[in-house]
Amino acid sequence: MKRIVVLSVLCAVLTAACTNTAWVRATVANQHEFNVSLEQSEQKGVVVGEHYHHPYKINVSDLAKLMKDLKYSKPGGLMSSETENPVFLADEIDRLAPAMVEALAKADADQRIRFTSFNQQKVLLFSAPGKTEGVIFIKPAGHLNLAFNFINAKRQASETSAINPAYSKVDPLKITKSDTLLSSTAPYAELHKFDTGKPAPMWVEVDLGKLQEVASSSPAPTVRTGEEGAPAVAPKLGIKDSPVEMPAPGQAPDAALAEAIKIKLKYLKELLDEGLISEQDYTAKKRELLDKL
Repeated sequence: MKRIVVLSVLCAVLTAACTNTAWVRATVANQHEFNVSLEQSEQKGVVVGEHYHHPYKINVSDLAKLMKDLKYSKPGGLMSSETENPVFLADEIDRLAPAMVEALAKADADQRIRFTSFNQQKVLLFSAPGKTEGVIFIKPAGHLNLAFNFINAKRQASETSAINPAYSKVDPLKITKSDTLLSSTAPYAELHKFDTGKPAPMWVEVDLGKLQEVASSSPAPTVRTGEEGAPAVAPKLGIKDSPVEMPAPGQAPDAALAEAIKIKLKYLKELLDEGLISEQDYTAKKRELLDKL
C-alpha cells in the first residue's frame, strides 16, 4: 500500500513538472497544405523572455531565395545512393514565404515562428506525401535562424490537413543528431554550431545582409499568388501522371526502355514492402508496366 502511495506521489510530481513549461501558439496563416503560427514558451503561465529581434521586416524575394537554395541529404536506400534534394518545392515556397514574412513582421521579442508544410514529392512512379516542420526567428540582429524538426518526412495516413497540425514536442534547437543533414553552398548561410563546437544537422544561420546582396544580384524567385492573393497550389501528381515513354508503333521496345521498366518494377516492390502503397496499387501498376513490354 505504501509503495502504491509513493508511486502515485512520484507520478503527480512528474506530471506537474512536465506541465510547468508549455508552448502557446497563435495562428498567423493556415491552409490545407501549411500552417504558420507565432509561438512563445511559458512556465507556470509566465512568458519566458527570449529577446528575439522581432518584429522584423524581410523581403519576400530574399526569403524565397534562401528557401530555394536550401538542400538536404539522407542516406541512400536499397535502390538509391545519397543525393542532395531541395528542402522546399516551388509550390511550398509560394505558400510559405509570404506567410513567414507576415509572421516575422507580427512577432514580438519573445515569439518565434513555427511552421509545418505538406508536400507531394515525386518518387519515380508515384507522388509521395511528405511534411516539413521547423521554426524561424531573428537572433542575433541581422541573422535569421531556420531550424527543422524534420524535412520531407513520411506523412501518416491520418495527416490529411495542415490546418490543425500536431506539432512535434521536440524543440528543433536541441536536435544534435539526425540522418537528415542540411547542406548549402550559399555564401550567406552556415550550419549553427553548438557550445561543443559541433555543427547542428538541421539548423542553419543566415547573414541577412549577405543574403540581400546575393538576392539583389540574381534573378528573384517568382512567388505565385492566386486571384485573391492566396498562394497558388501546384497540381499534384498521381500514379497515372508518370507515363513510361513508349517506342513508335511497329518498333520493339529497345534495351533502354526494358531496363527502365525493370528498375521501376523493382522500386514498385520496394514501395510495397515499405507500406507506402497498397497491394491493389502494386498489382495494377505492375500489370501496366508489364503490358508495355
